[in-house]
Amino acid sequence: MIYEIYEEYKNKYYDTQNEYEKVLTEKEKLFMMTQPSSVKFDKGVVSGGITDNTFEKYLILKEEKKIDQRLEEIKSILDDREKLLKLKEQELRASTSVQDKIYKYRYLDKLKVFKIAKLVGYSEPQIYRILKTIRNNLK
Repeated sequence: MIYEIYEEYKNKYYDTQNEYEKVLTEKEKLFMMTQPSSVKFDKGVVSGGITDNTFEKYLILKEEKKIDQRLEEIKSILDDREKLLKLKEQELRASTSVQDKIYKYRYLDKLKVFKIAKLVGYSEPQIYRILKTIRNNLK
């Protein structure tokens, strides 16, 4: 069934989105180091010393962790996965299989079971049985 492949593509797309979010969060944490913060008065008084250039530190860490390269790669993968997902959705919408149609009506179009029953020509209990089969196949 096409809906099974569609679900697989959708899950991979969401996994890639999560990876993108992780790298973006990592970059954000590094950037937050460069932002001004309040003076900490709980430390002992020290005269002299070296002042840290937080922006240089940020750039060095960003380069060491190759954050920009990783973001570009993941963004490229994410775009490719999105294209695949859209193509599979088109294929799913064009499918003539009853299970694919019911999946499409229920999960993509968000239709109620009684409307699906009218569109497909099956009874509501039969639609519920097919939906149960679909859920079991997706586990």
